[in-house]
Amino acid sequence: MMGENGEEMEATVLVSSKFRELIGTQDLSCERFCDLPDAILLHILEFLSTRAVVRMSVLSKRWRHLSRSIPSLVFNEASFFERSRFLNFVEGALSFRDLSPLKVFSLSCWVAVDDESRVNSWINAAIRRKVQELRLGLIAETHPPVKYTLPCSIFRCETLVEFHLESLLDFRVPSFVCLPNLKVLTLHYVRFGGDNSLEKLLSCPSLEELSLKGCWCRQIEVLNIRAPNLLKLLIDKLFAGSDRHCQVRIHGARIKTLHYSGTYGHDHTISCPSSPVEAIIAVYNPVAKEPEQCADHVFKLLKDLSNVEHLTLFYGGLQVMDERQDLLNSFPVFRSLTQLKWAISPMYLDFRALQIMLSQCPCLRSLVFAGGLIKDSEMDGWTLDPMPQCFLSSLKEIRICNFTAINTALSAVRVLLRTAEVLEKLFIHCSRGYRNDFRGKLMKRLMKLPRASDQCAISLDFREECSACSSMDFDFFG
Repeated sequence: MMGENGEEMEATVLVSSKFRELIGTQDLSCERFCDLPDAILLHILEFLSTRAVVRMSVLSKRWRHLSRSIPSLVFNEASFFERSRFLNFVEGALSFRDLSPLKVFSLSCWVAVDDESRVNSWINAAIRRKVQELRLGLIAETHPPVKYTLPCSIFRCETLVEFHLESLLDFRVPSFVCLPNLKVLTLHYVRFGGDNSLEKLLSCPSLEELSLKGCWCRQIEVLNIRAPNLLKLLIDKLFAGSDRHCQVRIHGARIKTLHYSGTYGHDHTISCPSSPVEAIIAVYNPVAKEPEQCADHVFKLLKDLSNVEHLTLFYGGLQVMDERQDLLNSFPVFRSLTQLKWAISPMYLDFRALQIMLSQCPCLRSLVFAGGLIKDSEMDGWTLDPMPQCFLSSLKEIRICNFTAINTALSAVRVLLRTAEVLEKLFIHCSRGYRNDFRGKLMKRLMKLPRASDQCAISLDFREECSACSSMDFDFFG
């Protein structure tokens, strides 16, 4: 059997290798590593799995002492072959861990019949240790069905800074909520009840980031968010049933970033008193026979965001807006917008709604077509109408991704080059496997196109992906 010194050396080798990996150097001996203070060693232990840290605790007195106060505990049932081993491991790790403050507690597991008290005891153990970041991924078994309720202690934890819940469960919030330090709240795939207790959670005074994704709001007609310090909001597909929708009203928030994805009216509408700096909007129409309602919803969102600085649009609502002259005649002016990105595959330069919107962006500096750009009209003299003011005074950069090099795409580029008078750079990304000889021919063809700006440089990129078109995936907080 290895002696205590040998066991400690084995643990030291493991942790020191992780430390060298983190700081990017191999010039550190195990002897020098042993001289590091406990605070640094504890920080390094955060990068190891909870199972690895628990195993190390039996190697020596020093590692046992350090392991008892590790700042993060992460438990995932999927990493165990047997459920009984997982349950025993969590019980043992929590009983072994001392009562010093806990930075992170993460629990991902199934909740079976008779498991409610056990799971709640684990969560309460983290609450007693003044946890700062609580991450729960809980799935209730359906055969037989399990009705699980989170412990009320979560909603009274004054040290909690982040709360992340991903759960196919009915989400019940107690009548009393006291989370004075909660800054980040994530609720994914939960089913909300019909009372107003949820609004208390969504209106915590220190809340800065809120993410609602795939949640069910069948019994909620209006969801009010009264978080005065809210800076970042994500709403992704709130389901309210096929015959109704849920309105989301934001009161007094200072939102800087808004990410919204949903159907035109079956989900909800948003009312926010302050316009964000950045907005990513994805609206889709699940009922093709009701295009007018989709157009109304798209128009309302654009009007509410008329003061935004950076805007990314994922929806295809422009097609239906082309038929609504009343909306085109009252299109909002985006006086602060400097960057506009279209994530539609592809965008048609002929769309009236696109031309009208460009004419309403007088300060636009960057224009991105992440899904490609084509011009359907075959008229040689066709041009933008009305002529956007930004094309004459402020537009410096145009990016076109997923360029196909077909005639309709080249025709669209020709229009842009001959109308953008202050353009400095046209960036074109071709994702297909063109041969080297074709690349040269394409560049020669582009260079022959007339340009209104003699300062415009044309750049071709044939890599698999570019940074602009990679955002075609609707990813939010990253």
